[in-house]
Amino acid sequence: MDEGQIAVDSITPIGIADITDDLARESGFGSVNDLLQTAKHGSGDNVYLIRFHYLPPGAWDVPRARSVEVSLPRRGKSGPTTRWNRRRGE
Repeated sequence: MDEGQIAVDSITPIGIADITDDLARESGFGSVNDLLQTAKHGSGDNVYLIRFHYLPPGAWDVPRARSVEVSLPRRGKSGPTTRWNRRRGE
């Protein structure tokens, strides 16, 4: 792999039974057994599916705008909620 960075998209706990041949092939292995021979460490009680993608050199340096929406109930018995957006880095 060339220089660059790996960005993690998600980390999901799964069980060993969730590792299928399709998932193994998608991950670059010929079978579940091949994947487990490489990836299994220790007892294998904690299994995570980690999805990620490659960023070429310099791509990480470009800020990405990201909105976060939060709903906060107003004080009192009822009423509208307050919504706000915040850009990452502000």
